[in-house]
Amino acid sequence: MASFYGGILVSTYWLKQPDVQVEETEHGQIICTLLNRSETIVYEGITVFINFLTYLQQPRNFEELLVWGEQNKITKEVLVETLQTLVNDKILLTGNHPWNLAGESRLWSYLAAQTSSLDQLADSERAWCSSRVGIIGVGGVGSRVAHELAAMGIPSLILIDHDNVSTHNLTHQSLYPKNAVGELKVNVLKNILHHRYGTLIETVHDPINQEISANILEKLKTCSVVILCADEPSVDTLADWITPYLTKNNIAHIVGGGYHGHSTSTGTTVIPGVTGCWKCYDSLVERKDMHRVYQHIRGISGSFNPLIQILVSFIISDTVAVITNLTRPLLVNGMGDFDLETGKFKWRPGSRNENCDWCASISKSYPSFMK
Repeated sequence: MASFYGGILVSTYWLKQPDVQVEETEHGQIICTLLNRSETIVYEGITVFINFLTYLQQPRNFEELLVWGEQNKITKEVLVETLQTLVNDKILLTGNHPWNLAGESRLWSYLAAQTSSLDQLADSERAWCSSRVGIIGVGGVGSRVAHELAAMGIPSLILIDHDNVSTHNLTHQSLYPKNAVGELKVNVLKNILHHRYGTLIETVHDPINQEISANILEKLKTCSVVILCADEPSVDTLADWITPYLTKNNIAHIVGGGYHGHSTSTGTTVIPGVTGCWKCYDSLVERKDMHRVYQHIRGISGSFNPLIQILVSFIISDTVAVITNLTRPLLVNGMGDFDLETGKFKWRPGSRNENCDWCASISKSYPSFMK
């Protein structure tokens, strides 16, 4: 049975936040810099403070801390007061279960700074380590998204694309080598990422059209998040075809936007039952009236790698947010446009339509970042 001492739960564990850098001035002041949070806290007059924080670089329970206190002649009262101060100052993580920084990954140092709860971090790590991300389209955007997720340690990917590597891909789809021209993109990318990072990767090269194949739909059911990056026939058309299925099956998805010239559209992140869905945003999508417009000559928009990488960064950030449930995704309830020439971001807000044919009947508990 849990017991309390001085307002502290005895069964609790404590751990120093990984991003806390500790320094000491010549006058004996202790400076704690929270590297991920742009914050500095100065402490004075706390004996053996640095040794205490060093000891807390591993999860410690109350009994272990009491033993440490006795060895360093620190009373229970001072120990409890110090713990409470450090928790309030966001120097320490605390919770009912031990958690430690996952290997050498700096991702978890970043994510740990988003919470003060060891339990929430443990839940997030379990979610991340059991997640699977589906990527539809592995061209300029999709191949980079796959690469970044693999490098960050995502355990499993499904890559869906029927296209082959061509010579004109090589300048802006930099993961594909020249000797891969003519091969299926998904197979080339699978070999590269599995060799570099050991990621488990399944590939599908069925073409995507309005009648989505049963094979693709069954694969998508296994995903934590699905990212739509294909641009044929267009990102919006693909979203029209496939997001009804994803919404109906409660699968979070990111409609990955696109880029042209010096601007990029970020698309939107959909968490069924929580955010608006693709249909809720009909008014935000600029659609051509295909009955009134006939294309005689197709234009070729520019492809500028730095602009592609900006779009990829938004997608990756939201993928991590949706899976770990530690931060609010950037692209929920609206769509954005970024102009590289002006450096300005324009947001087109949207919201969930309570009468939407697709998502009104879906009920889901709100994740912490939406409360």
